Amino acid sequence: MAETILVVDDDIDILELIEMSLTSDGFDVITANGGVSALEHAKAHSPDLILLDLMMPEMDGFAVMEKLKAEAQTRTIPVIMLTARAQTHEKVQGLGAGADDYITKPFDLHELTARIEAVLGRTRPTKYINPLIGAMGDWFSEAGVEQLASHLQTAAVIQQKLLPATAPDLPGFDIAGVLRSSMAISGDFYDFIPLDDNRLGIAIADVRGKGIPAALLMVMIRTALRLVSREEASPAAVLKRLNDLLAIDTDPDLFATMIYGILDSTAMTFTYSNAGHCYPLHLKSQGTQVHPQMAGGLVLGSFDFADFELDTIYCEPGDEILLYTDGVTETERESDDALYSEERLTETFQASGHLSAEMLCQAIEDDLQDFSGTHHRNDDVTILVIKANQC
Repeated sequence: MAETILVVDDDIDILELIEMSLTSDGFDVITANGGVSALEHAKAHSPDLILLDLMMPEMDGFAVMEKLKAEAQTRTIPVIMLTARAQTHEKVQGLGAGADDYITKPFDLHELTARIEAVLGRTRPTKYINPLIGAMGDWFSEAGVEQLASHLQTAAVIQQKLLPATAPDLPGFDIAGVLRSSMAISGDFYDFIPLDDNRLGIAIADVRGKGIPAALLMVMIRTALRLVSREEASPAAVLKRLNDLLAIDTDPDLFATMIYGILDSTAMTFTYSNAGHCYPLHLKSQGTQVHPQMAGGLVLGSFDFADFELDTIYCEPGDEILLYTDGVTETERESDDALYSEERLTETFQASGHLSAEMLCQAIEDDLQDFSGTHHRNDDVTILVIKANQC
């Protein structure tokens, strides 16, 4: 689609000359021979650029620019001044009033086109962003942006407080978790829910997407989990209840993956169900092999008919279980975009199996950093380690 140029000049001959030249260059041209008609055309047609003569009777170019910049509809339209004077103070005044460039009469038509292309090249991205900003209204005023930033900061603080403040104290086990968000607020979460003196509910989840929608759904799931886990004895029943709630109240495209399990210090077991989440890894105390636990199920929230399997990991002293989100295995290497992968995670897990749960989380984080070569994360990263203490 051709871009539209509004040419404003009280000299009819100049108007016709510029119109012919710019039309031959592929632009749509609108003309106005005075300030009042220029403002009317600017509001009616929202041109991509305005060529504005400064010296006009009744309303000069400076007055036109002032009114353009005062209106939300026209304030972002770029302006090139046309002036018969080459005086420095006039150029400074025009640029200070909001003009993007100036050209002095008499001008070369090729230079005029080049100046127009240069200004449009700088302002085209803004043209496509502005309608969205306008639709958001007062949120994108200076005060609105400050308020939104304050709300995000508050949300991040609240969300951080929802994470476990300390590692749980369950006899026979060393447990640690870590979450590193790629944004101010996260769609990942993990939780420890005391059920009685010898049983602990453990959850790790990853909400589809990032930012505010993911964070809101995360809080909703975490709140429901805390209630349901105390009413249902089976992890499969807990996930079934959560899924039924989400399938009713959320869009199918907004879903979560999750593992919820019960760690029992009397039986030395971790009995869990998996809703489409990354498979847990089980490292035996001998440290010779890591076993992926393959129980799975549908994601939470997309299907109202979903059911979930139960699986049990039997823990001997020194055994370790690793839970994680796909932000770990899908971390990209900066140099070639290769993925960290489950294979590398398994190797790191096995090589660091002698460490405490907290130090093992740190070892995986360090290896992720060494692999990626950058401090920037494209996705949230959550790691949770359960280690059966040695006798």
